[in-house]
Amino acid sequence: MRHLLRYLLLAVLSFATVGCATHALHSSKNVSTEKINSFLITQDKSTLVVAGEEHHFIFPLNEPLKSVLQWNGRAKLNPTFNQFTVNAGQGVSGSYTLSADVGKLTVEEQQFLTQRGFSQQGNTLAYSAAIQGTRYLAGNVRVPQTAFFRQPYELTVVAPDGVADTAAKIALTPLTLAADGVTAVLGGIVLAPFFGLLMMSGGL
Repeated sequence: MRHLLRYLLLAVLSFATVGCATHALHSSKNVSTEKINSFLITQDKSTLVVAGEEHHFIFPLNEPLKSVLQWNGRAKLNPTFNQFTVNAGQGVSGSYTLSADVGKLTVEEQQFLTQRGFSQQGNTLAYSAAIQGTRYLAGNVRVPQTAFFRQPYELTVVAPDGVADTAAKIALTPLTLAADGVTAVLGGIVLAPFFGLLMMSGGL
């Protein structure tokens, strides 16, 4: 009886291990990592473009992020991105966190951020929120890397079952490059590299 129970236990563990491995393999095929070349923003700060090597992600900007991105002290913010999910219509949703060291902020700067939803966690002021946009194929539009990032940036994108197979149906990017091959244009509006946040000061 003892041997029988031992064999049953081994069998259960074997099936569980195979099941976990199969699930991991099945899940990983729908996960991709996008290396980011540039962050671009429209002059009115209403649209953020994240230009990757294979895809472009276009996000409309709303408050309070819109005003935070125009803030003169934005270089003191550190951004992090969580996992993004893409649906069958190539809508992309995810979340981000902006944080700042309280010790490096003036009283006025702390008040500015607190008024826009930042909350203090120890020695850090942080703000987290969701963001939604659209994913496009980069095609032949290769936006040059316009500045040195503080750190390499990547977006992890998860496509639920059935979505990964629609890659051929992704629309081509609405971005174009001007005659200089460097300036990016969206809907006739010239995009500017987004300095201050995400970039190393003195990078250019």
